[in-house]
Amino acid sequence: MKRIIFSLILLLAGSFAMAQEPPVKKSKVVKATEKINQQTQKANEVSNEVVNQSQQAANNVKQVLNNAKTVISIFEPILRFRLKKNRATADTDIPVQSNSVTTEDPAVAAPPTPPYDDPAVYATQTDIAQGVPLVAEGPAYNTDGTANLGSQNNKKFGCYIDVAQGFVMDEVDAAGNARSIDLIFTATNAFNEQVPMYAFLTPSYVKNDAAAYNFFKGTKYKDRNIPPAEWEEVNESEVAMTSLTGQQFEKIQNNNQLMAVVKQVKGFGQKVESRVKLDGKVIAVKTEMGDRTAYGLIYIMNHYGTTGDNGYLKIKIKVTGFDQNGDGIPDGAVYQNIP
Repeated sequence: MKRIIFSLILLLAGSFAMAQEPPVKKSKVVKATEKINQQTQKANEVSNEVVNQSQQAANNVKQVLNNAKTVISIFEPILRFRLKKNRATADTDIPVQSNSVTTEDPAVAAPPTPPYDDPAVYATQTDIAQGVPLVAEGPAYNTDGTANLGSQNNKKFGCYIDVAQGFVMDEVDAAGNARSIDLIFTATNAFNEQVPMYAFLTPSYVKNDAAAYNFFKGTKYKDRNIPPAEWEEVNESEVAMTSLTGQQFEKIQNNNQLMAVVKQVKGFGQKVESRVKLDGKVIAVKTEMGDRTAYGLIYIMNHYGTTGDNGYLKIKIKVTGFDQNGDGIPDGAVYQNIP
């Protein structure tokens, strides 16, 4: 027994001695290797971060380029098609067609002809702001970028309008361009002799609804014999009144803004009616343009007259911009091919 106890004492003493031995020191080579490994790991982490940031930057640049193609400026057809810079102020000498519309002042040069994408030819809002001399295509257009849209009774301005091209038409023009007419403006007291009815009508409504002729009743039309009834083809556009102000209309500068506004408008249909004058109102239009659906806004700056021969609206137009070359600027030539 004594021998066993003595053996245990020796075993415990040996274990205690081993526990008290100092730890083995790392050699300089091991320490240097560990330090190099740590530095290498940090370098890899920094390198990976740089790669990730570079990739993110590249993606951001790519996104910006994509946005440049999708955020297209709105198209203002009156400026592009109905106003031209005076040839005397243009940078290039552009020939004038012999059938160009002349102005009341023979001293003013006739408007130049297409191309509509040449900045030396078509007018811009900047030109108007800077007072650049401009020439209107005819009496229905003003050099401040507006057009005069008459009622069906007006003797000077037509009541039919092609919104995409800013083209105000009378009965003669409309007969040859019925497919491109988007809206018809009428003013009548046929529904109430004391309270006029002002309305924007779609061509499909006027042609196909048996009671639509009532909106035309006035000094010029007194029965069912109205021009749209004889049109073979009509545009199936839609129209709605918006709550936009003129200031909000002016702020819209690109397709994204225009489409967002129009898509929020409720109550699109075949006509818009009002028992009060339309000063300051903004009308929304959806119209088929070839194989595309386009959006448009008409800002009524002023409403002159009532239901007589002199009633008309002074309007501005903004429509969807179509961009062929990806520069973010609408290409006027596209609109010339719209049926």
